Amino acid sequence: PNARSVCVYMADANLVAEVSSALHEVLAPTTPPERRQALQQALQQERSRAGAGACYLAVLAESSDEALLWFALAVHEAALLRAADTSGGTAERQQLRAVLLGMLFGPRYETLPPSARGKAVSLLARLVVATWPAEDPTLLPSLLELLAAPGAARPRAAAVLAALADELAPGRQRGLAAHQAALQQAFAATLPSVFGTLAAALRAEAAAGGGGG
Repeated sequence: PNARSVCVYMADANLVAEVSSALHEVLAPTTPPERRQALQQALQQERSRAGAGACYLAVLAESSDEALLWFALAVHEAALLRAADTSGGTAERQQLRAVLLGMLFGPRYETLPPSARGKAVSLLARLVVATWPAEDPTLLPSLLELLAAPGAARPRAAAVLAALADELAPGRQRGLAAHQAALQQAFAATLPSVFGTLAAALRAEAAAGGGGG
């Protein structure tokens, strides 16, 4: 890495350390109310800061701090819900995709706290809404492949698809209304494949259960 990238990394690490400290101070029962309120306002500003997501990708990939993980997921959630925010760009969303898939479908899943698992599921669903099919046409098919495969990945993929269906429910705009109608049509076109994959998965589970009896 060059000197500039090292400086940027150190700055991000210092910022994340400050945020972690603030989160734990907010959660501490001994924190005075006025101090807690000031910290909460500062954290809200950081969560809403354009371009903040890049600072927290490493947190998602490596941290075991439940409060910090939840905050990092919330930062990316806020960015996806800002329809006009293009500060992150395609490259950052591709990185986010890779990190979320690793969190939910890799070995890291077993060490994640339940709150982070649930928020990662909803964030991946929102990432599909933001990027599929125009920017990332492979994301939804990759989830269908995981749904079709036996093992622990299947219920996790089903959870993401259920969250996606909830995101695309009529009237749920969530800051992405500009292409929601087209996205609903595109998703509806995949439903035969989704239901076919799900039916095959259920039959496989039933056969496995019957064979074990």
